[in-house]
Amino acid sequence: MAADIDHAKIVERLGDTHEKRVIGILQQLEDEIAALVISAPQNGKKLFDLAWAIQARQDIERIIQTTFLTQIDTNVRDYSQVVNSLGTMFTQYEAFVGVAPETISALQRISFQGFQDIASTFADELANELYQNTLTGRPVAESVKSVRQKINGVYIQSDQTEIQRLVDIANSDSAGAEDAVKELHRIYAADRSGNNMRRYATQMVHDSLMQFDASINVAAGQEIGAERWKYFGSVIRDSREWCKRHAGKTYTEEEIREMWSSNSWSGKAPGNAFIVRGGYNCRHHWRPVFDSEVD
Repeated sequence: MAADIDHAKIVERLGDTHEKRVIGILQQLEDEIAALVISAPQNGKKLFDLAWAIQARQDIERIIQTTFLTQIDTNVRDYSQVVNSLGTMFTQYEAFVGVAPETISALQRISFQGFQDIASTFADELANELYQNTLTGRPVAESVKSVRQKINGVYIQSDQTEIQRLVDIANSDSAGAEDAVKELHRIYAADRSGNNMRRYATQMVHDSLMQFDASINVAAGQEIGAERWKYFGSVIRDSREWCKRHAGKTYTEEEIREMWSSNSWSGKAPGNAFIVRGGYNCRHHWRPVFDSEVD
C-alpha cells in the first residue's frame, strides 16, 4: 500500500507552502522595519533621538505581531490538514484512529510558542540594535541595512537592481540559486548560517510541522496498540546515514530507543526518538505497522 507515501507527500507540500509564506512575510516585515527606521528623527542623516529609539521597541513588537506571528497563526491552523491525512492513512490500513481535539489544540499551541520565542528574540535584537545605533549617531542608511540583515541575512531587499536580481534568484528553485547566494555572501560578507531571523524561522517552519505530524502519528499508533513501527520517507543525496540505514525498515519501540541512544550523527537533535526522528530538517516519519500488513 502507498498510503504512507501519500501522507508524506501531503506533509511535504504543506511544509513547502508554509516556508514560501514565511519567506514572503519576512520580506514584508523587513520593509516595514526599514520604513520605521527611515521615519526616525534625523540629525544630518544620522539617528540621534533616544526617546524615539525607546518607543521603537513597541513599534517593532507591533509590526512583528501583525506580520510574522499573524502568518504563523495561519500556518499552524493548517496543521488540521495533517490530522485529516493521517486519518485517511489509518483508514486505508483498516485501523481506527482517534486523537482527542484538546490534544491536537495543545500541540498546535506548543508549535506556535516556538515561533513566539523566535519573534521575541529578534524583537529584542532589533530594538537593541536601533538603540545602540541611535546612541552612537549611526547613519540612517547603515542602520536600515543592519536591521534588514538581522531579518533576512543575505536575502535582504535592496534598491540596487543587480543585488535585488541576485536575491530573487537565490529565493527561487532555479539552477543558479546557489551561485546567487555565493555572490550575495561576497557582497555582504555574510555567512548563510548567520544569526538572522530567516534562518531560524524557516528551519522552525519545517521542524514544527514534522514534529506535530510525528506526535499525532505516534499517539494514534499507541492508541491502536502498535507493537512495531516503520521508518519511511524518500532518501535523497544528502539524507543522513541514520535515515538511509533505517528507511523502509520496521522495529519495535525498544529497538528504536536503543538504536537512538547508542548512535550519534551530524544534525541529531535532542528529544524523543519518535518525534525528532533523523534530527533537524528531517523529512522521514515513524508510523505504526498495521494488523492488515502483518496479516
